[in-house]
Amino acid sequence: AEKHLDNSDLQLSVRSAEDALSESQRSGKAPVALHVLVRAKQRLGIPANDLVKEAAEKAQSQDLSFKAAVKLAEVSLSLGDGRLSDAVQQAKDLRSLATELPPSESRLQTLALSMQVTTQLARGAYDDAMRAAMELLAAAQRRQDKQAEAAAWLRIAEVHRHREMVPMGPTGVGTSTAEETLQAAERSADIYTSSLSSLSADSQSESRRGMASAHVEAGRACLRLGRFRQSISLASEAMGIFRSLGFLHRLTGALDVELEARRGLMEPMIGLQAANRELQLLREQAESQETRESRGFNQAEAEILEAIARTHGSLSEPLGAVRNALLAADLRKEIQDEAGETAALLLAADQQRNLGEMIDATETAERALALACRTGNARHEEEAARVLSRVLAERGLNDQAPQRPQALQALEALITAVKQRDGGAAKDSERLLNSFGGLVTNKDIADHVVPLISRDPEAVKFLREELGWNIEKPYTQKQVGKEVRHLDFYLGHRLTGMGFGPQFKVCTFPVRVWGSAPVAVSVNQLPETEAWQMEMMFRPGFIDSGLQSGMVHAPFFD
Repeated sequence: AEKHLDNSDLQLSVRSAEDALSESQRSGKAPVALHVLVRAKQRLGIPANDLVKEAAEKAQSQDLSFKAAVKLAEVSLSLGDGRLSDAVQQAKDLRSLATELPPSESRLQTLALSMQVTTQLARGAYDDAMRAAMELLAAAQRRQDKQAEAAAWLRIAEVHRHREMVPMGPTGVGTSTAEETLQAAERSADIYTSSLSSLSADSQSESRRGMASAHVEAGRACLRLGRFRQSISLASEAMGIFRSLGFLHRLTGALDVELEARRGLMEPMIGLQAANRELQLLREQAESQETRESRGFNQAEAEILEAIARTHGSLSEPLGAVRNALLAADLRKEIQDEAGETAALLLAADQQRNLGEMIDATETAERALALACRTGNARHEEEAARVLSRVLAERGLNDQAPQRPQALQALEALITAVKQRDGGAAKDSERLLNSFGGLVTNKDIADHVVPLISRDPEAVKFLREELGWNIEKPYTQKQVGKEVRHLDFYLGHRLTGMGFGPQFKVCTFPVRVWGSAPVAVSVNQLPETEAWQMEMMFRPGFIDSGLQSGMVHAPFFD
């Protein structure tokens, strides 16, 4: 049941967990599988409240082990529903039960104490999570349970990884280091390895899975430490174990570690070969079994295809990236994984943009945005809106971009900060503005900034000193302009060797302007011409007329 849950074969997980519960009932053992059944049903969208409620009522007349197993399921239910405060209280009750469990229930005690770590991590209380992990370790050492001790060290490594990201003090350094994470993960792997020979076949499988998970945790720590070769070695060993045990999702996680390490070594092609090799092995394994339509196999294949797409993208090979990302999206759709399908479509849309297929990129990004809105995934919705807006901006369709209003709001916030001479707010607004890319054009900025510095010339100094903008004061009435007659203007062009026909003499009001920088101003009116030119979004004659207008600064007009 746990393996199927890990592989996202949720229906199989439910059936296996129900079989395990039936066996527990026949043998009079604690219903440990109940918490797996709850998690599988939650991920399928099947309510599990009544199931847990019924078990809790039955537990009132049962022994301590039964009560602990039901309480474990209650914590899983609360965590899955996002009720953290309930989960924390239930986890405290579970801990009290776990400390009183008999030695024969060592596995249940390990699960119960491990759930304390999971609950504290979910609420972001990393110090409490570390205390819970240390308690888990102490309990395992008291029982002289090597498997439980190795599992405790793996949880300690996991907590260290989370604590690495928590800044402490003015230095902003995490409360744990990658070296501490690595040491804990290596300790876990060593204990798992040393205890393998004394275990039964079933226990060996569980220990090998734990050992491989420890290798992946250590491999990720090595990535953060820049030890890429060591990371590849650990990831490769973990992939072999997960492949033999059938843990497909964990296999793809280990593959991601190797691919990232290969990128760190500037060897992305070797990583790409490894990913394609794993994809081939996965397909062969799926074909040799009767589980070809297994959700787990399809999901694992999609994950590998996405990894291959990202690697192609890092190699500036958008064609390969698009092909693999769209294959992954199709697989995600087949298993009704809308969140995964959204992510794959976003990857494809971004690479279609790099390929120059702007219409396809627009359609793909729109599909991703519609999926994200339907699933209610705020992160995916924001990312889809960003990708679609970027594509539309590059197509010159800024006003259709979903993030256009937000971009203009950021520009307004920047202008307000400049008016108030608030350097911090101005820098924050500028960073936000830059994140929108081409959604805010130079014209938008000029339309907002020029009126500001016309009324408030000191704003130029603020923009230059606080934001590093290289900006000149706006032109004033003191500037001098000189109009050049249309006839003289094109006579000057002819004298320098460029004769324009009637269709190209379009600068009808050329003016030379003197100021802090030389400027040419003209009214350029293109005449009506053939239909194919009139239907163009931007006629090339405008570029030509812009170049022509610079002639007003020619010396013979002095």
